[in-house]
Amino acid sequence: MGEIFKNLRVFPSMIRKETSKNRIIHCFFSGGRDSALACYIAGRVATQRGWDFRLVHIDTTISIRQTKEYVYQYAEWLGAELVILRPKHTFREYAERYGMWPAIYPTEHRWCYFRLKRDPAVEYLEENYGENDLVALGVRGDESSFRLWFYRETFFMRDYGKLKVKAWAPLLRISESTLMKLIEQFKIPKNPVWRFGFSGECLCLAGAPLSKIAMVLRYFPDETRELLEIDDVINKNRRSGKPSAPLRVWQAGFKTLREFYEYVRKQQTLDVYMPYTGKACQGSCLL
Repeated sequence: MGEIFKNLRVFPSMIRKETSKNRIIHCFFSGGRDSALACYIAGRVATQRGWDFRLVHIDTTISIRQTKEYVYQYAEWLGAELVILRPKHTFREYAERYGMWPAIYPTEHRWCYFRLKRDPAVEYLEENYGENDLVALGVRGDESSFRLWFYRETFFMRDYGKLKVKAWAPLLRISESTLMKLIEQFKIPKNPVWRFGFSGECLCLAGAPLSKIAMVLRYFPDETRELLEIDDVINKNRRSGKPSAPLRVWQAGFKTLREFYEYVRKQQTLDVYMPYTGKACQGSCLL
């Protein structure tokens, strides 16, 4: 663990030896690899400092079942208090209200991020964040140049609504290879969906590449059924009468998600989609 902490900048208040019973580290946990390691590290720091620690998971209401189960399993393994945040309405309800699939641009079309993630996070922090608290995030600059540009320091101030919080990204300078080595070294339990290259905590499909969408449609039948029902609801309520599809699906020439599903269902393999294994929404879904 010394490899991670030796070059970190710290707030002056963090290097005091006395402990504060009121200090809490709020670690946002998606169920992905990065947040699994980040929250393990944050939990260790909280224990060593005598601080309180909370694992905060946002239930987007459109996640993969195995990821939902993993969140509870991980919290039990870590021995951490688990806080589940939920949006005011489900993804399906918002989709019916907006009458369109969300997209990463323009901003007004990014309703998935604001309604499902940002709003619950802001509400939670406004009610629970204390002056001496710290918010931990599983952000790695190695994931994308945008993330490295957006999060330039390991410790920084972050705005959540009208609230400014002290935030910590312990993995900001960690490479992919180091990430995997540390997960093995600390024997962190693994989410079964990691092998597909994503965490599975949000299937809004706003910026998801065809590779990810095709894998979901091929390997997750329950989630696919729900997504297709939502696709039907969205296209039934279109004021313009024109069909709506997730961004990358539309860019590939398919009018609806269901149309793309029928195409994927007929393919013997998904090799055409597999070259992309990274995460989507790199520049738009950042807490």
